[in-house]
Amino acid sequence: MRKNMCRLFPLALVALTACGPAPDAHSSRSDVSLMSFSSHGAGTVDQGEALAALSRRIVMQTTLKGAGIGAALGCGIMVVSAGNAQNCLIGAASGSLGGALVGHAAGKQKVTRQIEKVSASAVVRTLRMTNTQMALVQQTLPARLAAQDEALARFDLQYASGAISAEEHSSARAAIQAERSAMAEALIETENNAIRAAQNLRIAHSEGQAGLDWHISASESLARIASSARSDISLL
Repeated sequence: MRKNMCRLFPLALVALTACGPAPDAHSSRSDVSLMSFSSHGAGTVDQGEALAALSRRIVMQTTLKGAGIGAALGCGIMVVSAGNAQNCLIGAASGSLGGALVGHAAGKQKVTRQIEKVSASAVVRTLRMTNTQMALVQQTLPARLAAQDEALARFDLQYASGAISAEEHSSARAAIQAERSAMAEALIETENNAIRAAQNLRIAHSEGQAGLDWHISASESLARIASSARSDISLL
């Protein structure tokens, strides 16, 4: 009689102290609370979203047309707009770069080489922040996936024993599926953005900007790590 009374309570309100001893499948009923389980996964999803956002910043910083930053070292300016670059070229053509340039063609060629296509220092900072965020995801993701697997097994057992309804069982599985999908999408986006950033950096290198070897290697490494982390996530 006491056990039957316990079953009348809604899922979220069932407490072990109220119902007393019961079989494991029923006594763990309070653990099925979808709201409680989902709340623990919010942090993991937030980590993935932060990672993807940082990877988007890398793409922006390495896109030649979108960067809007650079340095014409020979001209002594920090940021080069289209007008400034043209003025610098005119100055170079007149031999204003300390007498080192002779003639319009020679001056134009040297200044073009000296103008940064991307801000290497800004990309370094963002890559390091992204790597730190990626390390955090790598640290927390395995434990979260393991907890989900355990929860899935428990939900299946409770559904089979009649402790939860079909609707509750489906909702619980859907919540885990949604969380895994969000993490997978964030990692896929990070991988794709890292690949794109590496391509952008290679273009900048091919157009004359030196010192980008580390940036390219770090972007490619980030893409590989994100891909590996994504492969650990199995969708339901």
